Amino acid sequence: MIKYTLNPHLPVLAWVATVPRSSGEVHVTHGQYLETRNSFFFEGAWAGAFETGRPGDTEVVFGSGATISGDEVLFISSLATTDYLFYNAAPSEVTVANSLALLLASVSDELDPAFMGYASINDSILRGIDEYERTIPTRNGVVSRLMHHNLRVHKGEVYEVSKPESPSFAAYNDYASYLSTAYALLAQNARDSHRRFPLKIYSTQSRGYDSTAVNSIAAKHGLDGVFTVTTGKGGAAFADQAGEPEIDDDGTEIAHALGITSISPVERRAFKVDYGEELHLHASIHEPQDANLKQVASELTAPALLLTGTLGELWYTYDLGYKEHPGCDGADLRRWDLGLHGLTELRLRAGFVQVAVPYIGARRRADVLRITESSEMKPWRLGTSYDRPIPRRLAESAGVERSAFGQIKIGSVVEFTPPQIPQGAELRGRYLRYLVEQGLLARWQTYLFPLVHKLNRTLRIASETRYRFVYYSIRVVSKLRRKDVHPAPMWHRLRGSLHCFAVNQCAREYARILAFANAEDN
Repeated sequence: MIKYTLNPHLPVLAWVATVPRSSGEVHVTHGQYLETRNSFFFEGAWAGAFETGRPGDTEVVFGSGATISGDEVLFISSLATTDYLFYNAAPSEVTVANSLALLLASVSDELDPAFMGYASINDSILRGIDEYERTIPTRNGVVSRLMHHNLRVHKGEVYEVSKPESPSFAAYNDYASYLSTAYALLAQNARDSHRRFPLKIYSTQSRGYDSTAVNSIAAKHGLDGVFTVTTGKGGAAFADQAGEPEIDDDGTEIAHALGITSISPVERRAFKVDYGEELHLHASIHEPQDANLKQVASELTAPALLLTGTLGELWYTYDLGYKEHPGCDGADLRRWDLGLHGLTELRLRAGFVQVAVPYIGARRRADVLRITESSEMKPWRLGTSYDRPIPRRLAESAGVERSAFGQIKIGSVVEFTPPQIPQGAELRGRYLRYLVEQGLLARWQTYLFPLVHKLNRTLRIASETRYRFVYYSIRVVSKLRRKDVHPAPMWHRLRGSLHCFAVNQCAREYARILAFANAEDN
């Protein structure tokens, strides 16, 4: 049996569940938009009928929740590696949440400022669902992260459960049909009339391959709106540099070609004017790159799904992508970067679920690569330095002109000079005081951040024509050591410190919210 406690002060999609080791009542504390039933609860959608309450029956699930049957509780995680379950297995009970900060608040714990490995733990997500680091050290011990797999709690035992697998794909039509059918079921689930809070569906649209392919599938099922980040990165500069070059990435023309009429332009650098959610991006992952979607979070109508092209690299050809990333063609969902992996705390507050469509069927990545390289895809292969035949075929078959998309590689992510410090003055001041209080820097050292950032930017962009001395010095050292040398940025050890600070700030906020609710109950 599940006992629910609505806490209107928690993020609208957040939840934390406590399962006694011995049989007993499962207690779930949650935000406003969690769908709650006698036998299941969920934030998000899956490819299946909503009223059956069986998200564990499919791989195609975005968001999180749980089902209960007898004395067994099955916690469901997202198919994508962008969101996670976090849990603490104590002797008397198991506590599970869809937010690291909320879990820590619930078990009266926090991250350890003296531990310098949080960035490395987050980076391990790149290694995929089999090899990532599952345990996260805290002041009181450890908690665990669960990515992609589900978690079964049964008679006091806790263990991971694999999601069902997609079918294999022999040819393009097999793969395209699976994507289309799975998405259709997902959209039906999101809008199901049995929901208390039917989900709106939004998407993103750029001039690149990934969002264009996603919307070629989704547009025929209706979208409540599309956001286009009108400019993308125009070079290797960091977003905190003055005059960062940008390039046109407006996807309006493509959206119109797909019959999408509700299109909202988004300013990639809106954080320059207002970075009010900065703490929550840093609480999701170290070095978040997703401030480009901050404006999206404030403009969509919750609760909602937000479609993205995260993991679109699986559509690359071998020569243009996989050759430089050996081992990434397997079933373990390895990533090349952590773009769009920093939205968890922001999305729980704003009320949206990231649906990274390329993850659907992605555990058959070897099949997808073989189809990409097959002769049947030759008409959609450009032979340029930016070539993804499968999304091109999806888009052109949906009526998008060949010249309208996928011509040059453009990224809209927002990168800041390492080690990152908050952009907002008030939050920056708090963080710098934290570094001093925790003995991570002396007070005088905090005044050196501008110099450290300048040196780290120099290391990043040194070339034969710019900062030549640095470039050739690195080349000489590489030759002497007979291997490529990539100098670590200065103060590299602080990479995870801002993440630790932000998680603990959020955890303390949640602890106050939970304590206030308990006091009211008593």
